[in-house]
Amino acid sequence: MLNADGILVSAYQELPNDLLEKLHKVGTVTELLRFENNKLLFWEYHYFRITAALRRHRFKISINYTLDFFETEIKKLVEADKNLENKALITIQFIPFSEGISFLMSAESVQALKTQNRKADYSLDLFKETGIQAHSLSNLSSTNTTIYTIAKRYAFENGLSDCILLNTEKNLVETVQGTLYLFQPSKIITPHLESGCQDFALRAAFNDWLQKNEKWGTLVEQAVNPFELQKSTEVIVLSLTSGAQAVSQYKKTGYQMQIAPSLFNAFFEETS
Repeated sequence: MLNADGILVSAYQELPNDLLEKLHKVGTVTELLRFENNKLLFWEYHYFRITAALRRHRFKISINYTLDFFETEIKKLVEADKNLENKALITIQFIPFSEGISFLMSAESVQALKTQNRKADYSLDLFKETGIQAHSLSNLSSTNTTIYTIAKRYAFENGLSDCILLNTEKNLVETVQGTLYLFQPSKIITPHLESGCQDFALRAAFNDWLQKNEKWGTLVEQAVNPFELQKSTEVIVLSLTSGAQAVSQYKKTGYQMQIAPSLFNAFFEETS
C-alpha cells in the first residue's frame, strides 16, 4: 500500500505517470520513521529534520505540510494495511516539481523496537577506501549515498556485520547502519555533527535524553579518533531498524554487552 499525495494506491503502477518519471530522474528527500502503538516515535524530531532538509534542498514547501497533516496521512496508510499490525517502518519520499512538492509514503511491517531481534555476533571494521567530507551538507542523508552503498558492499564481501565510515580528517563518522556510541569510564562518546554524520531524529532524541540522564555517563560529542575504539569497553550502533545494536568485535578488540540493553530500554520507556 502506498500514499501518494494523500491518495492510497495498492501498487506503483497506479501512480501518476509524471510522478513515476520524476522518481527516476530527480533528486529526492527521504525520511525513515517508525510507527508503533498508534503513534509515530520521535515524530517532532523527524518533522523538524524533514522541513530543514526540504529547505536546504531549495524545495518549495506547501503551507499544508504541517506536523498534524503528515501524522494524519501516515496513520491513514498504516490503518489501510492490515498486515502491519500497528508496527511499521514508514518511508516518506519528497519529489520536487517546478510548482511544488509531491510526497510518496510506503510502509514495511517490522517487530516492535523494544523487542527487535539484535545480533549477538556483530563485528565491524573501518571503511578506508574514501572519506566523508566533513561539512554541514554531509548531515543530509542524500549527500553521500554512493559512499554508503559501496561501504555496505565492502562489509558484506569481508564477512562483517557493519563498517565504520571515516571523514577526510580520518576521524569516525558513523556506521553504514546507524549512529556510533563508544562507552568509556564515566562517559559516552559519539561523533559530533561537524564530523559529517547524519543528523538522524533518533540520534537527536537519544542525545537529548542522555544529557538529562548522566547516571549512564556524560555524553561527549566530539571528533573521534579510531584509537578510541580500542579504549572503549562497549560500543553500540543506534538505528530505527534495530534500536541499540551492541558491537561484539572490532578487529582484535572484543566488547562487553552490559550497559546498552538496559540503557536503551530506559530511554525507550521514557520517550516513546
